[in-house]
Amino acid sequence: MSEAYKKQKIDSFDYYDPPENYQPPVQQLDQSKVMDAYKTLIMLKNHMFKVNLLLSHEEESSTIAELKNIKDELLLAKEAQEKEIASLQKTQDNLFSVNRLNGEDIDKLAKAYHEQDRKWYNAKLIQIDTEEQEADIQFIGYQEVVKMHAIFIKVQPIPDSKLFTVGQQCEAIYSSDGRYYLGTIEKVTEEGYHIRFKKNSNREIVPLIYLREAKKQLNDSKKMNFEEMDEFQVPENLKYLPTDNEQQRQAKKKKIKAMKQTFKLSKITKYAQEKQSSWQSFSQKISTLKPDLGQKAETIYRQKCDQLKE
Repeated sequence: MSEAYKKQKIDSFDYYDPPENYQPPVQQLDQSKVMDAYKTLIMLKNHMFKVNLLLSHEEESSTIAELKNIKDELLLAKEAQEKEIASLQKTQDNLFSVNRLNGEDIDKLAKAYHEQDRKWYNAKLIQIDTEEQEADIQFIGYQEVVKMHAIFIKVQPIPDSKLFTVGQQCEAIYSSDGRYYLGTIEKVTEEGYHIRFKKNSNREIVPLIYLREAKKQLNDSKKMNFEEMDEFQVPENLKYLPTDNEQQRQAKKKKIKAMKQTFKLSKITKYAQEKQSSWQSFSQKISTLKPDLGQKAETIYRQKCDQLKE
């Protein structure tokens, strides 16, 4: 980080992986213009949230009609703003957050954007102003509390506790520098998850929000043995969570679809291999008993294959 957030280096701590670099290619654009466009989008979404809240409690028909008109106008403005952002940054990918902050996001883990470094770091949400869409955040490993706008904060979903059991390897945020390192869960108590970090054997008690699956486990889930599965099953890390936003749900949906296609292809391949193996076994048996009959059967088989190809 920059000088304002410098801290002493942790002695004898060997990093498990290199620092995560979430640097968006904003520096080549008109940065202030792009940021202002994102802030306007958040403002429109916040207004829409308020209108929806009023609609859920309003009983007067004339007021409901007026609120619905306002909502329609906000939807049009939101769509126009999204197009403007895509035009400004020359990409459909979101360089900053497009999600409004909610009061219940307090104490959650977030990726916070450091404007001077132009990188995203792990941080904790301390206080939220839903009206101004600003929050006080604290970069993990640093004492100073910083106020920033919602566009610079990506609230992270709460991990599924079922994925983290005693004896299991995972990655946990080390409180001194805010980075993820490989460790083992030694026990789980009311205080949190007792982690022993692999590289330096340090131990810490961390909350669930500081955990994520180890890279090896994620890779293993990508290499699922479909041949042994009778029916397709969605892996735990791709199941929808109540805390998932729309972007996260769409990303999971895309991965699940690709995995289903791979599963279907593996079943077709397995069936074809079994048929081929069965035929070869039968052909060898016939050839042993009656060589001429085996040759004739092979000829008929190849003719049928040629017909199917045509």
